[in-house]
Amino acid sequence: KDISFVMNTILLKVQKYLDSISKQPAELDNKLVEEFGEACKNALLKQFQEERSSKFELRMSNVGRPLCQLQMEAKGIKGEGQPYNNKMRNTFGDLIEALSIFVMKSAGVEIKNEQKEVTHKLGKQSIDGKQDVEIDNKVWDIKSASPYSFEKKFGEDGGFEAVVEEDSFGYATQGYLYADSQKKNFGGWIAINKSTGEWTV
Repeated sequence: KDISFVMNTILLKVQKYLDSISKQPAELDNKLVEEFGEACKNALLKQFQEERSSKFELRMSNVGRPLCQLQMEAKGIKGEGQPYNNKMRNTFGDLIEALSIFVMKSAGVEIKNEQKEVTHKLGKQSIDGKQDVEIDNKVWDIKSASPYSFEKKFGEDGGFEAVVEEDSFGYATQGYLYADSQKKNFGGWIAINKSTGEWTV
């Protein structure tokens, strides 16, 4: 299928579903409610309880970052540390991702292989990662975005090419590695404005 058709289908299904439940409450799928609750619990455990390894390793989520940053991290040189609100910000992202998956499934978007562990072979080396979702045989990454990022990076003022051109966080590298490790295509990003609740694909 044409990628723009898939993008529009995801967005239209989500918009139609959210519009319908804003007018009249819907019967929720108990299985999806349980999945959402479990994802929220896992987000809390990950952000507040899990001890992060101090050992540096390349992962699909960091390999696209600036080389100098990775070199410093590999040498064990740490920056000034994260601000006190960092855990809140990271947890927001996990919770929005869980909610977006719940909404898409409720809206009839067929999701496969969510949070699947994947490995990309690089000669004798390998790099691991965990993809977000697969829709229509393409790998998609879910991003929670600030109003500015939503509009200027992912929205009408930006778009796929804009993200790729100015990609200091390595979003494109990350997405393509998730996909290429499975010999699949990278669809792009499903972005949710964490202030307004708007979506773009």
